[in-house]
Amino acid sequence: MGTTKRPTQKKTNTSRRNVIQAFHIPLPDELRLPLKVDITGLYAIAAEVNHLNAQIGKLRKAESSTQKLKGVSSSIEKAFATIATNAWRSRTKMVDSDTGEAKEEMKRVYRHIEAIIEALKQISVETIDPVGRVYDSGMALRVVSFEPTPGLSNEEIKETIKPSVAWQGRLIQIGEVIVGTPQTI
Repeated sequence: MGTTKRPTQKKTNTSRRNVIQAFHIPLPDELRLPLKVDITGLYAIAAEVNHLNAQIGKLRKAESSTQKLKGVSSSIEKAFATIATNAWRSRTKMVDSDTGEAKEEMKRVYRHIEAIIEALKQISVETIDPVGRVYDSGMALRVVSFEPTPGLSNEEIKETIKPSVAWQGRLIQIGEVIVGTPQTI
């Protein structure tokens, strides 16, 4: 009962020293341990590591909630774009292309479509119909086709298939158009 066992770690260190000494291998200064070690520095390092781990955990939680918000924002943007596109298409079909006024049979429904478009504008959702503008290849538009058109001297957006949609000044849907090109002889 009175005998105490020595820790196995000391035996390992002693045996290593003996091996190094037996082969007469000089031990570099960087690997030599001081006889006495001040462990207060180690406690400070351990406390700092624990603090950093806690901060990393908080950042990960914040990042996951940000990811969730991005998903929600993305679905809201898609919903806004869909509503704006369908309201634009409905209004386009209700208007007489010659007069620019609502067709007689559509006047009652047209008011409701206009109300939807106005409500979208109030929350900064805007549909952009580029028909009639000169086409530039740097425009944020998807060109479905280029069609030779008589009477044009420049490439011009002839028809909008799907309008561009912006929310709070940022493009959330790229429009699709047909571009008229000058006829070649």
